[in-house]
Amino acid sequence: MFQEKYDKSSVDSIVSYSNLLTGKTLDEVVTLPGKVENLKNKGDLGRLIETHFFEIDPSNQQIDFPEAGLELKVTGLLRRTDGSFSAKERLVLGMINFHALIEEDWETSYVYIKCQLMLILFYLYNKDVRRIDQKFVLAPLLYQITEWDEAELKRDWQIIRAKVIAGKAHELSEGDTFLLGACRKGAGGEKEALRSQPKSNVLAKSRAFSFKTSYLNRIIQRHQGGYAPVANAVDYNFEDSILLKFKPFLGKNVRAISSDLNFHKSGKNHKGFLSDLSRRMLGTSKKLLPEFQDNAIEMKTVRLEANGIPREHMSFPQIDFDEIRNQTWEDSEFFEKVERKFLIVVFDRDDDGLTLSKVFFWNMPYEDRLVAGGVWEATKAAIERSQTNFPRAKASRVAHVRPKARNKQDTAALPDGSHFPKQAFWLNREYIADVIRNYRR
Repeated sequence: MFQEKYDKSSVDSIVSYSNLLTGKTLDEVVTLPGKVENLKNKGDLGRLIETHFFEIDPSNQQIDFPEAGLELKVTGLLRRTDGSFSAKERLVLGMINFHALIEEDWETSYVYIKCQLMLILFYLYNKDVRRIDQKFVLAPLLYQITEWDEAELKRDWQIIRAKVIAGKAHELSEGDTFLLGACRKGAGGEKEALRSQPKSNVLAKSRAFSFKTSYLNRIIQRHQGGYAPVANAVDYNFEDSILLKFKPFLGKNVRAISSDLNFHKSGKNHKGFLSDLSRRMLGTSKKLLPEFQDNAIEMKTVRLEANGIPREHMSFPQIDFDEIRNQTWEDSEFFEKVERKFLIVVFDRDDDGLTLSKVFFWNMPYEDRLVAGGVWEATKAAIERSQTNFPRAKASRVAHVRPKARNKQDTAALPDGSHFPKQAFWLNREYIADVIRNYRR
């Protein structure tokens, strides 16, 4: 009977019972009904755990263990080369009800109630293994919001809510926030059913509150004992804590900054020197900054010429000709990139050389994301026809496609078997100039 397994009103009892899964699969721990195989493609492992391990109703829209005030989440992990684990994907908390959201405050919000106390179970994801045979790794984690995290999560929630109140639910973006995301949660494509919003007649795509993958990685690292917090107090939010690191160097030329940090160009061919110098200003030499991984932020250094235009267009990863043919815009890497938040570090050319002039966080406005999406669609259409008339810089005010190859021999195959130099999406340098020119803090 249920009560013989655990006490659903006791957090300690629920956590203790969940330990039975550690190092095992669901199929090894409970006797599953014969037709459970039919469920493996209909629901995720979390629903199977709720139904067959905890024996609770997976359709419950409130917290999973109301008598204990405890929410349950099951999430997949990937194993890194060093043996540690990282999140496979974001952790979805629940759908955003645009109409209910504007009536809430933080303390009564769906998100705050869900996150007060959360039991997270981790399994090692293997795409070739049935869900009931995925093995649970790490001990169960009893998550509670820290003071610093709550301040950041509340700030993100307020940003999302403010956009809905302004009638802009259709403009929500992952790049709006740092830890708490408003992730896409619909079928995608032209046939997706859109949702009404309270302050506008424009229908919006379905969104869900989620812990961003980067924030979930922070939680996992803490659980594994390998995380040093970005800040020890709530005096500054994450954004300000990063910008404050650059403040002593603003207005200084590169020679002076290099001298202050005792970091100089290794030679004329030191590619990425300004990026390396920017990381030193942040207090690290690592290519992947833990703070930015935590918050899904990409740093971009921009070198402005005397005319106020960047020296170069802003590049993104190479286009996979095969992959893009099987994607929609919202499944694409370029979409994921333009939805995220960027740290823009600007160096101006003047009579004294290069000077650090501006540092700010930025994410692409909704209207510009639509333009970028049009460039992506045109590129996909060309590739499907094995044509190479990709959108160029003059065809769009936001983005274009141009080569990003080591040399003429660095090519990729088009659908017809012909080869063409590898390409990438780039943001137009004139567009970046406008972003910098119009930035106001």
